[in-house]
Amino acid sequence: MIFLRQRVAGILLAVGLILAWIGMTTLVIRQTLLLSGQVPNYAATALENPTVRLAVSDLVVRSIQNSNQVLTQIPTAALQSAVDQALTSPAVAYEFGNVAQQIQLHFLGLEKQPVVIGGPALSSAVAAIVARKNPALDRIIQNIPFSYTVSSSSLPSIGRYYRWINNTMYTSLIASAVLLVGSLMIAAKKAKTLRKIGVWFLGFSVFEVAIFWLFPRYLLSHMHGGVGVLVAGLMTVSAGTIEPIYIGVFGAGLVLTLSSFLI
Repeated sequence: MIFLRQRVAGILLAVGLILAWIGMTTLVIRQTLLLSGQVPNYAATALENPTVRLAVSDLVVRSIQNSNQVLTQIPTAALQSAVDQALTSPAVAYEFGNVAQQIQLHFLGLEKQPVVIGGPALSSAVAAIVARKNPALDRIIQNIPFSYTVSSSSLPSIGRYYRWINNTMYTSLIASAVLLVGSLMIAAKKAKTLRKIGVWFLGFSVFEVAIFWLFPRYLLSHMHGGVGVLVAGLMTVSAGTIEPIYIGVFGAGLVLTLSSFLI
């Protein structure tokens, strides 16, 4: 009877740990995609890069020049320079942070409205910069929306896959919890079963640290060429968003492992 109980508990444990791996992996993927609500901060940081500002200013200026002939009075280079300077303003950076948040939501299939790059803060900042050299243009520019509208159809979306990841995560984690608790209740050797669960949690957290922290910091970043550095940067950002997950998993594993010696 004890052998049978241990055998059934072992099967439940194995299946439960497999589902736990699926659930936690999809949780890590989901949190990486969500970036833990830090998208506006990352967007503001991106605007500190001159290349990014140049690309944004070029996009905005070309858009408004096509729709507002009055801007032909101002040289394109001067407009681009004004927009570039305006993008360094905290208010404009905040405005672009909200845009980045909208783009992310659209990417995840949670938003379907067109995205407007730019807005009142950018318009005011550009008007103030241009007015320093030509005060007569101040009022004209203030009435022109310095923005670029991106249609929803032009933005990529992984909404279907994101919903699948979300559903898989919840289903796997709930099923895993039920099976692991069931395994622990049925097992004749509860301490051994609890220790296996705890050690698995510790192993998973160490694996996550290796993948998202040690690997990009000490290996990828030293690869020749820009690809390794780029991937390392992306993985480092992801590590910051999922850090609470593997700290929590490690803590749970440590508690379970130590508790197994007290049973």
